[in-house]
Amino acid sequence: MTTTASTPSLVLADPTELVIGENIRTDVVITDDPEFVRSIAERGVLTAISATRRADGTLRIIDGQRRILAAREAGLSAVPVLVDAESDDERQAQIDRVTGQLHTNEQRAPITTRHKVGAVTELLDLGLDVERVAKITQLGEKFTRTAATAGRSAKVDDHLADRRLTLDDAAILAELETAADRYPAIPDRIERILGGYGISYHLAHLREDVAAMDAATAAATEYAQRGFTVIHNEPSTTGGDWFTPADLRTPDGERIPDDAPHSAPHLWHVHPSEAGVVWVDADGHEVDDTLIDWDTRDDPDLEAIDGLIRADAVTKTTSWSFEFYLHHSRRAAAGFALAPELAAAGGDAGDAEDGLSPSQRAAARAEADRKDADRAQRRRTIALNRAGSVATEMRRAFLTGLLSTKSAPKNTTRWVVGVLARHPSLLTEFKAGELYGSITGTDPTTAAQCEVLLLARVLTAFEARLTGTQDSKDYWRYSEKSYRGLQGIDTYLTFLADAGHTLSPVEQTAIGNTTIDAAYATLDDD
Repeated sequence: MTTTASTPSLVLADPTELVIGENIRTDVVITDDPEFVRSIAERGVLTAISATRRADGTLRIIDGQRRILAAREAGLSAVPVLVDAESDDERQAQIDRVTGQLHTNEQRAPITTRHKVGAVTELLDLGLDVERVAKITQLGEKFTRTAATAGRSAKVDDHLADRRLTLDDAAILAELETAADRYPAIPDRIERILGGYGISYHLAHLREDVAAMDAATAAATEYAQRGFTVIHNEPSTTGGDWFTPADLRTPDGERIPDDAPHSAPHLWHVHPSEAGVVWVDADGHEVDDTLIDWDTRDDPDLEAIDGLIRADAVTKTTSWSFEFYLHHSRRAAAGFALAPELAAAGGDAGDAEDGLSPSQRAAARAEADRKDADRAQRRRTIALNRAGSVATEMRRAFLTGLLSTKSAPKNTTRWVVGVLARHPSLLTEFKAGELYGSITGTDPTTAAQCEVLLLARVLTAFEARLTGTQDSKDYWRYSEKSYRGLQGIDTYLTFLADAGHTLSPVEQTAIGNTTIDAAYATLDDD
């Protein structure tokens, strides 16, 4: 319950006796703004400070923190204060304070993203829901929801203070910090990202990595419950640190049993990896896609052909494979010896001990190197594909922003005419129309808007060509200039770069500005 509304009274008060209450600005150092202090010293406080009178008679400031601090620094003896009665409802008073501080803009430095995030967090802590906070702060629901995530991290607050992060970056960073308990390498990766360039891209890529690790962890739940240690990066078996079951022998020189890892799960590690996409029925049983009547997908009244099942009776899911590895520190406990070929490949045994000829030993080393190279290639492909997925997400967000403007970039019509002359089938290929509808669907009302929508048709058609009908992630493979020129990929991405989009390493690779190896080197996939 609140007190009866009363008319505020204007009084003059000594700034040193005013009580500065809580404020959404937590970073004010008034001596950092000498011009503002000088203005207050010369002209006084021109806009009255807002305060409430507490039960003990003191005045608690609601709005005017910077003006009070400047007045104190300037040595003023009195400042104008608009005094109101203090509310009996402390919670409502706090809500009024936060929203008032957020909306008041007279004689103050601009409210920064950090301050807005702090205000949202404080209001949520007072028990308001996101919709209510969005309404009373007029920040919008999207900003409020993002700020609700970002505002829970001290690290985020620090980086918002120096303005190196966007709000979306801050929300991703806050999410990633919660993953540190699950994956100990995350904090170090975050620090490397925040200390470098391309923060938005690399934070998004790390979030993609965490999502992939979470999916792999979930897939391997049964193995973890049985005692296996889950590892997310496929280890190398040529350095002598890791061994597969095929690398090991019993004390009698026999191959170890297939169920050896399952007999001692506490000694073994399991590496889950995506094996592809499969279709499963309601009971979780895999269904061969040739047994699905795909014509029923968009027609609920159509009966499936005899022997086939309806398309809406199956669900697409990821299939996983699981490989087992033994660390060298646990080999003795497991009681296994090395296979002769592995010992030879690692140089651990001489001619008399491994029983192999020089040519057999050389072949064993070559095979070990080949396997390690295959693992390295798979790891590179996975990392670059994830990077491609992140780049697509960020590129399409840029497209949405670019195509929501009232006018197109300069020389758009000339560029579009030239592109369509070189690529006459562009607008009818792949899923260009579908992608266009997902990015923009505004009906034009002016000539300028017509030009924007024409540009949208062309850019979304190029986007569809770049990623194909299945939203492919491996466009970093476009390494031959003749192919890029034929498809117009370099024309498209260069246009976006000229319009303000920062090309990611995989996009730079797609247009030949850098190599695949160089793009991979920018990715931190510990």
